Order: sequence, then C-alpha cells, then structure tokens
Amino acid sequence: MKHEIKISLIIPVFNGEQYIKRCFDILSKQDFNENWEIIIVNDASTDNSIQVIEQYKLLNLKLFSLPKNCGQSAARNLGISKALGEYIIFQDIDDLISEKQLSTLYLNAKKNNCDMICSDFKRVENSENQREGTYNYPSNMFFDYNEITNGMVRELYDPSLGHLGLLGCNGRLIKRSIILNNKIYFDEKMRLLEDKIFGWNLLSFCQKVVYIREQLYTYYVNPNINTAITDSLSHGFTLKTVKLILHHIKTSLERRNLSKKEIEKYYNQGLIFFSIHTLITITRPMFFGKISFENGKKIRRNLINEILNDEAITLAIKNYKPSKKESYLIPKAIKWKSRWLLEFACNIRAKQTIKQRRSGKV
Repeated sequence: MKHEIKISLIIPVFNGEQYIKRCFDILSKQDFNENWEIIIVNDASTDNSIQVIEQYKLLNLKLFSLPKNCGQSAARNLGISKALGEYIIFQDIDDLISEKQLSTLYLNAKKNNCDMICSDFKRVENSENQREGTYNYPSNMFFDYNEITNGMVRELYDPSLGHLGLLGCNGRLIKRSIILNNKIYFDEKMRLLEDKIFGWNLLSFCQKVVYIREQLYTYYVNPNINTAITDSLSHGFTLKTVKLILHHIKTSLERRNLSKKEIEKYYNQGLIFFSIHTLITITRPMFFGKISFENGKKIRRNLINEILNDEAITLAIKNYKPSKKESYLIPKAIKWKSRWLLEFACNIRAKQTIKQRRSGKV
C-alpha cells in the first residue's frame, strides 16, 4: 500500500524544447515525499523535445507519444488513461509549479477530503509577476455543493476570473476517481477553451472544492512565441465551437439540478459572454504579435459575421447582463449588428486587458 502512486502529473508537450530544462529542474526539487509520477505526452513534436526529455533520468518519469499532432485535449486524455495516481494534476510545459505545490495541495486535499483543490497563480511576463498581491479570493475557501454551483454561474458574469479561475484544469489536484467514474475527458474537437469545458464538466460532479490562497502555479506570458492558443487559431474558430461550449455548460447545470428557467437564462448569458470572450481571445494575440493582424482579422471577421447573423444571439443579447469590468461597447455593437464598431471595440478591449494584466489589476 505504501508504494501506491499518490499523484500523477500530466504534461502535454508540443515543440516545448526550450522550456523542458526549466520545468524539469523544478520537478526534481519537489518536496513531496509520497510516491508520484510525471506523465509526459508528446504531441508529435517536430523539434528536439523528445531528445531533451530523454536526457533526464527521473525514475518517476513516463513518456508517451501521439502518432500525429492532435492538440492538448488528446494529449491530456492519453495522460489520463495512463495515470495511476490517487490524484491527477495538469501542467503546461511552458509553465511552472512551485516546489511545494504537490505537498501543499495533497496535504489539504486529504485533510478536507475534497474532490478538487486549487491554488492561486502568478502571471509572469519578462520575469515580472503581474499578479503580485492579487488573488481570486481574500482567504482560503471551502466550497460546498451550493457554493460550487454559485461559483460556476459566477464565471458567466465575471470576465476578471480569466485564466486559472475556479473553472479550468491546470494547477489543481483532482481525484482521479471523479474523472474515471464520471468519464470526464477533454473534448478533442476543441483546441481553444477546452480547459474551461473540462472545468465545467468536472465541477458538475464535485461535492467539495478547496481553494488555497497561495500563488503556487506560475503561468508564463510569452509574447511573440506561439502557444497552444495561437496554434489553435490556425484551425479556425467558429460560432459552432462557442455553442459546443454552451452545450457542455447546459449539461453541467442540469447535473446541478437547476430549473429549466434558470438554465435557459444562464445559457443565453453564456452564449453572449463566451462569444465576447472568444473575440478577445482571438484579438489579444494580434497585439502581442503572436499572429499577424491580417490573419487575426480574417479569423475574427468570420466569427463576427456569424455572431451578427445568428438568431439565438440576436435574442440573447436583449437580456445580456454585462459586468462593470467588461467593455460596454462590445455588447452594444452586437445588439446594433455593427461589424466595424465590434472590430473597433474588440481592439480597444484587447489592449485594455493587456494593460490591466501588466499593471496587476486582474
């Protein structure tokens, strides 16, 4: 029994050669004294990632490979199928976990008998933590069944939660039994926002969730370097994909036993919220220089045309409740069916969010 694997850390890798040493150096310094494993899933890298990984002689390292590039969802799903740990935690190769992350989360997970436990995070650009002194919650939090449901709904109204809020996948310790018993996997048709969908599906089955007010996970902003988000944009992004997200959200809320009226209300809110969220997700890399303006505008314009001509969005925008933290122009542009105003408003909002992040406001 003492040799049972307590944690399986799953890391998808696609052309991550330049980040592997930094990542593995931290993993080798973990203060977690229990048995744990590192599962690397190579997503058909074309650089020297495999050769660099094989240089490390970590006894708890397991390497698997996909035959062709399938995206992070497929890579994480393969990792789940190979995992043996009591808990699973996900990490991206260009991010870092704290040396005490595994021990801190595991200790608190066992103490509270929770289904999932997450910490807060750093957002680092040019060696500076943009979230210094900024946290999602004022103290450690314990979410019971109703509070989990409220937290899920809050994500449809508050754009400041963003990356690594309550809903996501990276940096959180999850009972493997919750994933396996309920068949919670990443949607392999999705290459953008697949982490949010996973988070909705996961939380819909959770009874207890804990938040630790420590910045244990480090998310790196890498301007001018392609990431999973920018790579995913090359596969296109349509309104059909946004509605697929809403299908998962609707199903998740049904599991929480919300009324049909409430689900319809939140579905319509989410339809507008995620349409806006996706437009900004496409726009922001244009200003980072990760994708060309010409290509970004083409992808965004296709989505805008779909949004402005969709009957469900035309109805939903009438009752949309924007947060004080988001752009007031974008919902108006959708309501007025003005493409040029929507493009203009997206550019303003994208630059605004970049500035807010760099100033540590979100």
